[in-house]
Amino acid sequence: MIYFSVLLSVYKLENPIFLKASLDSIWINQSLKPAEIIIVKDGPLTSELDSVISDFDKIAPLKIITLSENKGLGNALNIGLNKCSNEIVFRMDTDDISVSSRFEEQIKFFDKKRDKIAIIGSNIEEFNIKLYDLSRTRSVPISSTQINKLKFYRNPFNHMTVGFLKSVILAKGGYKHMPGYEDYYLWMRVLKDYEGINLSKCLVNARVGNDMIKRRQGFVFFENELRFQRQLLLEGLISLPTFVNNFFLRGLPRLFPKQILGFIYNKFLRK
Repeated sequence: MIYFSVLLSVYKLENPIFLKASLDSIWINQSLKPAEIIIVKDGPLTSELDSVISDFDKIAPLKIITLSENKGLGNALNIGLNKCSNEIVFRMDTDDISVSSRFEEQIKFFDKKRDKIAIIGSNIEEFNIKLYDLSRTRSVPISSTQINKLKFYRNPFNHMTVGFLKSVILAKGGYKHMPGYEDYYLWMRVLKDYEGINLSKCLVNARVGNDMIKRRQGFVFFENELRFQRQLLLEGLISLPTFVNNFFLRGLPRLFPKQILGFIYNKFLRK
């Protein structure tokens, strides 16, 4: 029997209906259930969100961590990670839906390769209101060779799909404050010394909302991208030529009109 934890962070602006669907998907509907589910309340929540968590606590092995103020995603996840009892930890977002075989399929592979890999993820199926209404997937590199080749230019994992080894993540400093890039920054540090893989199946249905592109466009996102790339360069995780390449291919497009940025996302990152 392999025991594992699932880690989520919740904050006040999230949708209680989406949260319930997410929690149901990792407990009620799973073929292999986690030993514990860690929920970090990142600051005070609405009564509706608190009610969803309270009801779920009656049927699932919850460990609830309440923060008196909003700490941000990276800090909240670190606090939760340190409270996880198991070496294998899965991430989940509070508005996404895991397919029923997710943990079973990932654990089965992890168990065979745990001495070689530290992170395992998968592709995702994106949806807006109803499952499969977009008929669109976000594919990531599959093999460790592909991941190590492409990691310099794009995030090699869909964050809401990953499982990882707690000891490795903590040894690499855990999540750090890097708005919009907490997960990508972590993967770059981990993949310097460890390997990761993705399963080609879509094991999570990811809710993208009505205006995904707007949430990735504008001067603030340009600044965040530049800050992230500069930090990678300072730590020797990317080369100067890669920094320049990413400035033009990842940074500047943040300033493009929404229609053009949307075309880039759909043409090159989705199918």
